[in-house]
Amino acid sequence: MESLLAGKTAVVYGPGAIGGAVARAFVREGARVFVAGRGEAALKQLADEQLVDEQPADGAGPGPGSLVTAQVDALDREAVEAFVDSVVERTGRLDVSFCATSTHRPGGEQGAALGELSFDDFALPIIDFTRAQFTTATAAAARMVPAGRGVIMMATAVPSRIPYPYTAGFGPAWAAVEAFSRTLAAEVGPAGVRVLCLHSAGSPEARASIESTLATDLPDLPGRAEGWNRRSAARSLLDRGPSLAQVGDMAAFLASERADATTAALVDLTGGMAAH
Repeated sequence: MESLLAGKTAVVYGPGAIGGAVARAFVREGARVFVAGRGEAALKQLADEQLVDEQPADGAGPGPGSLVTAQVDALDREAVEAFVDSVVERTGRLDVSFCATSTHRPGGEQGAALGELSFDDFALPIIDFTRAQFTTATAAAARMVPAGRGVIMMATAVPSRIPYPYTAGFGPAWAAVEAFSRTLAAEVGPAGVRVLCLHSAGSPEARASIESTLATDLPDLPGRAEGWNRRSAARSLLDRGPSLAQVGDMAAFLASERADATTAALVDLTGGMAAH
């Protein structure tokens, strides 16, 4: 059976837990994958896994089922535009764009009650999540619409749909990303470009990324975090969240022509939490 993404070119923003899983799935399914990230350490980790091809001489593009990396800040529009131009120049096309990155600024203060937050802490994820998705998605759309094809994907999480206390500005941030994805889908759909959101309950292997957003100096944080765990366990119909590999598999399927009738959709990876 032919690979799902044979002959496709994909860009992935964010080489961390989710972005790395999606990039691996895209490579496995035959795509030429370009992973952009701001942090050198996460990009190096992909290289250490020997997923990365050295850049060929004379500007030739990488072959199918390959991956290269680049240091790019997804919040920097000029850097993103230059990155996407370089990908198209090397491969002649752009078929898939997936943004799993959000903010590299410290803060967000998950675990704090809304009344314990400054507005700047509350607004930080709203501003940075939407900026990253807007910047990367519109850059992709500008190249995909003239070609009459392409898939743009974003990632959101449970608090966009289910009220979770002490999640600060993260629920509103993800809700804004979902609304943006539907608006973009309506604009680019007539040109043959699809826009989708992966809606995840969070993967156990990705806990480090959650911990980086916590208000660690709060004495009530352990109890509030335990409340999140109880709420999740009570709502899950499968008694588990998705593995990172499952997130990658779903992204690869949605990016393929087998999902060609699907756009403006929020694709559930919550184990039924969002339906409960």
